[in-house]
Amino acid sequence: MSQDRHLILDNCIKCNICVANCPVVKVTDQYAGPKQNGPDLERFRLDEPAAVHPSIGYCSNCKTCDFVCPSGVNVATMNCKAKGEYVALNGAPLRDQVLGRVELICKAAQIAPSIVNWAAGVGPFRAMGEAFFGVAAGMPFPRFASKTFLQQFKPKKIAKPKGKVLYYPGCYVNYYTPEVGLALAKVFAHNGIEMVVDDFNCCGLPTVSNGLMDAAKAYGVNNLAKLNRYINEGYAVITTCPSCNLMLRQEYHELFDMDTALVTENTYDAFEYLVLLHEKGQLDTNLKRLPRRYGYHQPCHLRAVGYGVPSQEILRLIPDLQVAALDAGCCGLSGSYGFKKEKYPIAHEIGQNIVRAVADTGVKQAVTECGMCQLQVNHVTGLPVVHPIQLLAEAYGL
Repeated sequence: MSQDRHLILDNCIKCNICVANCPVVKVTDQYAGPKQNGPDLERFRLDEPAAVHPSIGYCSNCKTCDFVCPSGVNVATMNCKAKGEYVALNGAPLRDQVLGRVELICKAAQIAPSIVNWAAGVGPFRAMGEAFFGVAAGMPFPRFASKTFLQQFKPKKIAKPKGKVLYYPGCYVNYYTPEVGLALAKVFAHNGIEMVVDDFNCCGLPTVSNGLMDAAKAYGVNNLAKLNRYINEGYAVITTCPSCNLMLRQEYHELFDMDTALVTENTYDAFEYLVLLHEKGQLDTNLKRLPRRYGYHQPCHLRAVGYGVPSQEILRLIPDLQVAALDAGCCGLSGSYGFKKEKYPIAHEIGQNIVRAVADTGVKQAVTECGMCQLQVNHVTGLPVVHPIQLLAEAYGL
């Protein structure tokens, strides 16, 4: 056990601010809370891994506890490790093992995506899935694209590039919303940035959230090896998914003690990279008018990484575009969390913050970086939701 982990643990002053701000604790008493499952029981787990409260499965891994902690305690990391220890001791239900392996689900669905989409929308099938496997019938599945992003992407050679980047699309963009990755490619090419892609594993966040730590670690080992190779060749790594960004830059190190120094230093959110271009005077600001008003939802994992909200800095450059912050906290879905029968009501109740924020702001459409947040915002409000890079591509006339 490292000395650093002891020091971080001892920084907990029992203020309970993590409990007061936990979105799950606010709507259910089935979760003992981030402090009890985290710092309180972590002291016992230093010597006895079995010191895990059964309610740890109700942690949604939104990382609000990390964000609000005044002492810098990695509460969410302790909870993730505790969930992994609980699963190692007690096993995971088949449902969680399947939902946690998003990459395998997506690859299997590519055999016949249209049939999978159809089946996922048939009420009796969903009812059986809930009854026999515990997958919530009320939560709509995202729809698979007919062709993946990697199948559609065509690299564009830039004569004198201002920079070269490797895009890590993540599972959601690659399999569900390839239009987001294609919009990014157009924006980068328009600004003289050469973009390449490669075939990566899932970042591992869904496996971590379901306590499948060995699978997540294996993904991390493979991804880091490939990312480091590109970085050593002069590429910056770009993401459009905050959760993937969090895993690459932070979670591999915090959860598995992997050496991520090179990746952390050279990985950027797409808009974080565009802000840097703008600061250097290298970003094209000749943008057409978009006379619309959107409600912006900040994903929890974007907040957790701690690089601000760069998409809003860039969107402010678009003439006549109005973006109102919903400021509603966690959307509640938290990846596979809201797809589970016993947790769907919790996720839906947390999501009512979004409903109230939309009513207060009066917006008729929304924008957010996270694919799962897009799904949940649309589910609870009925509003169309886009990724901010799509708005920027449209403003460029691409």
